[in-house]
Order: sequence, then C-alpha cells, then structure tokens
Amino acid sequence: MKRRQTRAVLVPVLALVIVAMIGALSSSPLLAQETTTTTTTPQYHSASNAPGIRWEGWGPRAGVSFSPDQFWGGVHFNLGYFARDVRFRPTVYAGFGDHVTLITGMAEVHYIFSKVQVWKPYVGGGLGITFVNADEGEKFDDLSDTEIAFAAVGGVETKLHSGALIGFEGRIGIGDADPDVMLGVTWSFK
Repeated sequence: MKRRQTRAVLVPVLALVIVAMIGALSSSPLLAQETTTTTTTPQYHSASNAPGIRWEGWGPRAGVSFSPDQFWGGVHFNLGYFARDVRFRPTVYAGFGDHVTLITGMAEVHYIFSKVQVWKPYVGGGLGITFVNADEGEKFDDLSDTEIAFAAVGGVETKLHSGALIGFEGRIGIGDADPDVMLGVTWSFK
C-alpha cells in the first residue's frame, strides 16, 4: 500500500489534540460520578484488587478514520490487568468507505493514569492483523490482503452514574494497512 506524506503532519497534530483533550477534560467533572482524589487504583478499573487476566466486561466502539477516510465500528473486551494500571483490552473493528474495507483484530495494552480525578487518561499500543479488501485501481496494490497491524492508542474515560464507562480515543496507525488516524467513542459494560 502506498502511504501518503500526511503522516508527518498528522502525528504531531493528533498528539497535540490528545494532550489538549486530556488537559481540558481531566479537570472537568462533566458526566462523572464523583470527584474525589484517590491514591490507589479506582474500584471500577478492576473486578478485584489483584492483577490478573479475567473477564471484566465488554463494550462497543465507533468513529471515523482518515487515510483511508472511513466510518468504523467494533467491540472491545476488558480482560483484566497485567499489573497495577496496565490493562489488557483486545479489540475487533471494521472500517468501511473510501473504496476499502478493513477488518482488524488487535491485542492492546493500556497504561491508565489512575491518580487523575474524573477523566482517566490512558496511553498504549496494540499488535494484530488487518484484512484488506479494496476496489480495483484504488490505493492498494492487491484487491485483498492480510497485513500486520500496529497502533499507538491514547484516550480518556470516565465512569458514569450507571456504572458504565464512556471514553474518547485516538489511534495512530503504524502498519501499512492501518488508517493513519482513527478517532472514536468507546463504552464499557460489565
């Protein structure tokens, strides 16, 4: 797949947007259940205080991506913590548009900044595979292909009164078939 030169511009711009979002949202109690400061991992980040891989919930996700320009949707699975504030969250999503269909499965690891009060920022990355199906003559060399997927992930999330988590996430695709930038909304339920 031929990569556009926009990545050199988009990566620093997206990084600044994410930093600005984290700064603005971390001090705002909008939609949050409480605003107390904690010095330990909040209860909603783990079903128990012990680290371990286990079922802790799931949630839908949706958003837009750029290069290729697509709408995407999928699901993630909260599967516990490797260590304090380091969670394992596999995701599966599909993107449609720009004469290309992408289906990606990715194993992600996130570090959650748990000492922040209301909106919890997180950063991480993922490794997986992407199935590409493109219309003939578009940006891709082959009509269909399977590629290795890499992504840098960052976002913020908060617990709602209902107990569900809502978050806003940005991704920077590093693999050849990955969208350059993905922006979306995530929900998590037990």
